This record gives sequence, C-alpha cells and structure tokens, in this order.
Amino acid sequence: MILHMFDIRGFCRSAFQSTNKLSVKAVTRSNLPYIWGLIAAFVWLYAYFLPMGDFSLKADLFEAIVGDRNFYFYTLLLSGSLIPLLFDGKRFVPASFYSVILSLVCFIAVLFLGPGTTAKIIMLIAVPYIGHIFISHVYSFFMVLNNSEKFYSMILVVLLPKALMYIKPVLSNTQAIILIFFIMLSLALSTYIIKSHRDRIPSLQKVKAPLRAYSLMPVIFIVFALNDVIAPGILQQMRGFTQGQLESFYFLGILAGLAVTIFLQTRLSVNICIMLNLSFTFLAIGLLLNTIQIQYPDVGLVSALCFGSAYSIGMVNIYYLAGFMIKKFQSLYFYLTGFLLSSLCYLAAMVFVNVFGQGALLVPPLLMTFISSCLVILFFFLSPFFIKLLYSGEWIDDSYREDISHCSRLEAKLKEYKLTPAEMEVCGLLLDGYTLRQISGIQSKAYSTINTYCTSIYRKLNINSRTELFLLLQEYKE
Repeated sequence: MILHMFDIRGFCRSAFQSTNKLSVKAVTRSNLPYIWGLIAAFVWLYAYFLPMGDFSLKADLFEAIVGDRNFYFYTLLLSGSLIPLLFDGKRFVPASFYSVILSLVCFIAVLFLGPGTTAKIIMLIAVPYIGHIFISHVYSFFMVLNNSEKFYSMILVVLLPKALMYIKPVLSNTQAIILIFFIMLSLALSTYIIKSHRDRIPSLQKVKAPLRAYSLMPVIFIVFALNDVIAPGILQQMRGFTQGQLESFYFLGILAGLAVTIFLQTRLSVNICIMLNLSFTFLAIGLLLNTIQIQYPDVGLVSALCFGSAYSIGMVNIYYLAGFMIKKFQSLYFYLTGFLLSSLCYLAAMVFVNVFGQGALLVPPLLMTFISSCLVILFFFLSPFFIKLLYSGEWIDDSYREDISHCSRLEAKLKEYKLTPAEMEVCGLLLDGYTLRQISGIQSKAYSTINTYCTSIYRKLNINSRTELFLLLQEYKE
C-alpha cells in the first residue's frame, strides 16, 4: 500500500485521531424515524430493483408480475433523480408519507389481482413513489442525522438487507410478502412522524462547495462499481459451489467487515482513507484468490469471504464520507452532482449486467479479474493523493465528531478542549503572535485577567508554553 511510505510519523498522525465521538449514546430518539426509514428504503432497493448479481430477497409474486426488472429500475432512477432537481428537500421529505400510503395501496391491489397486465401497470405506477421514498430518506441521512447516527445507520443498512438475503431460503413466498407488508406499515408510521416534524428538515443552499471535494467523487463510484456490481458478478461465475455456500461465506465476510469497521472507527479512529484502503485490500485478495481458483477451486469460498468484508467496510465508510461532507457544505450543487453521478453509475452498472448477462457473465473470469485489479491498483496509486486532499480540507475534522460544525476549523478544535468564548478569543490572539500585555490592551481587560485566561488555556490543552501552543494548533489556523 502506498501510504506515506517514508513519513512514518505523518502516516501515524493521519491514520489515527484522538477525538472520535462515534458513540451509540449520541443516537437521538427524535431521529429514529429517519434511521428506520433509511434502512427500510435500502431493503426495498436491494430486494427488488438493483440488478447486481443474485444476492437479493425476492418474492415470487413480484417476479411473476414484473418479469424483467430493468424497465422498472430505469423508472426508479429517472423519478428519483428528478425529485431533488425539481423540489426542495424541506418539501419532498415530509411528502414521502403520501408516497408510502400510495405504495401500500398499490401493493395490496397487486396481491388481490395477481399476475397480469393490470398488475404490471399498477407496479409501474408504484415505482416513482418508491423512488420518492428512497431519495427522501437518503436526503434525511445526509442533512438530518448526526455523525454517530450516520455511522450506525449505515452499519444496519449494510447488515439487514444482506441478513434477509441470507435467510431467504427459509422464507416462503407468503412469509416474504408479510415481511414486506410489515416494513411498509412501519415505514408509514415513521414517515408520518417525519411529516409531523417537518421543521427539523433543513434546506440545501445555492452555494459552492470546495472544488477539491468534487475530486473525491470518483472514489465513491469505484467503491460502488467493485462492491455492488463486479464482485457479485465474479461470485456468480464460480463453479463447484452451491448458491447457499457462496452466500454463507459472503455473509460471514460482511459480518467480519462490520466488526472490523466498528472497532477501528470507534476505538482507534482510523481515518476514512485508511478504511477504504482496507476495503480495497480485501478486494485485491479476493480477486487474486479468484484467479487461483482456476487451479485450486476450494479457495473460491475464501474469495467470497473477502468480497463480503470489502463490501461492508467500503459501503459503510463511503456513505459516511459523503454524508458528513454534504451536511458540512450544505451545497445544493454538490448534492445534486453527487446524486446524479451516482444514478449514472448504477445506470452504467445495469447496462453492464444486461450486456454480459445477469446469471453467468460472458466475460472470461481472467478478463474480469484483470479489469477489477486495474481499478484496485488505480485506487492504491491515488490513495496518497486522496489522503492529502482530505487533510487539506477542514471538513475531515468533522468526521471524528458527534456532528459537523459550521464554525472555523480553529474554533471547532478549541471547543473540543472546552475553552470558554473568552479563552478562545485570547487563544486566537496568542496564535497571531500578540503578547499578554498587547492582548490586555486590545480587549481592554486587566493583565491579570488575560494571564488567568492563558493559564486556563494551557491547563485545558495540557501544555506549558506558547511554543507548544503553536505546535499543537498551527495546522488549524486559517
């Protein structure tokens, strides 16, 4: 891995932070409807509309009605993309309650009608409503949830749909339908609560985000492409194993990846680029084992294990990265750019699956592995650039706090040390090079008062001199 190869101290400083606040205790009761809504929306999406691989919860009734899911997926992408372009989030998020009700009505109607042309038309009517529900909860994920809620909701978003995938063989069609019905009812309740407290939903502003932030978007798309499309496609090519065996090892890999993510992020505060490197490392190992599998078939299950770990680590961290950046900037342009490019990414994935076949890809395994390996190597090659980019932006500090801040980087850092407003002002002047007597004159306060502030600052920062103060806070000065 190419990460600060020669600057060991710099690497350690960038890899670990000491101020991580990603605690379960930071999850608020008022935001639970948003968290559950996000999880339910992703269950819907992964159960029916994403055409990647065969790892999904499927109800036979739905499959009998819609047949080919491609057209419905196109409709979902189009409707979901138009909503944030045409409406303000403060309006379309509360309105998702009505889309849930209409989707529920369509769902019940299809149950009574059964397969047929009328049912297909009803499902087509329901798809834009589902797109509205999904984009509303993604918007809430970005703009309402605090950092801890983002992190733990993504843990559940990754875990629960795959857990349903894993248990699908023991579910009858009726049980699957009842499960979906229960999810829709609970979603109706949560969206009603959201609608009743619409004042909590902020609007995005027509302001520009830093240009360097846009250059991180390719990372998002590489993670999506490898974990949601290529890795499942490779697993579908494997021969000599049952679907249940592959899914079991894939799911075990997901559990292991989530455990690693929770430990490294909450205990050691490993930065996001390092976590993404870890995800790509598992991908690289999985791709290597997939090549070896040609001669030694048994290693295929280990490859599935690695792909599962890569998926959970990559998806949790990439959504968390996008989540706190969008809330930090509150830029409508940054949000729309990311969302539209993500839609194009999944559209390209759908075309890829349609061209090469969903069940057994026509691309030779070695060629698929070569393409995937090139993407992994590209990410490793660019990882020092991404780390430098993240740490040249003040927003990265917010990834280790309970929530993002909208003050200066220095002020946010001093708040972590619990400095009072008066102490923060004195500290800023000290960093600007003023003496205590000069600060006393600037603030029209007694020298003894300024000296008391200075003593308190040194105590809270656990330092003993102005030199240490400069060393500690120099990088936070604007």
